[in-house]
Amino acid sequence: MTTTIDPFKKGTQVEVSLEEEGFRGSWFSATVISQFPNRYNPNKSRLLLEFHNLTTSSSDDTPLQQTVDIILVRPTPPRESRRHFNVGEDVDAFHDDGWWEGNVTAVLNIDGGGRRYSVYFRCSREQIDFSESQLRLHREWVYGIWIPPLEDHS
Repeated sequence: MTTTIDPFKKGTQVEVSLEEEGFRGSWFSATVISQFPNRYNPNKSRLLLEFHNLTTSSSDDTPLQQTVDIILVRPTPPRESRRHFNVGEDVDAFHDDGWWEGNVTAVLNIDGGGRRYSVYFRCSREQIDFSESQLRLHREWVYGIWIPPLEDHS
């Protein structure tokens, strides 16, 4: 009998947090290749993942595959409509092939009506400017739900 770890069955698109130094506060997209369930303690189950944007080396295009603890994996966050962000909002910024947790410190208006956002990253103590398309609202995956919940625009 095969045990399935939902919502992480084979072929599912997920995000994974890496524990290595320099990667804290980041999430990388991957696909589930296989599962290694622990029927006695599901939180100790493991998943073999293939990363979308990380490779085995800088000179090789072979996607990195890695076995990780299931507690470091979450589903891909729900897509949201384009939105403006405000100073003080926690966001994820797409940078260096992953989504990094940061905080909007300034809204920069640019010619043509567009906006850029200055984002501070607590882990690296860096501040970098991003376009709206490179940001998303920061959410946490807690006990099978996204926190904070999606805003109601009805």
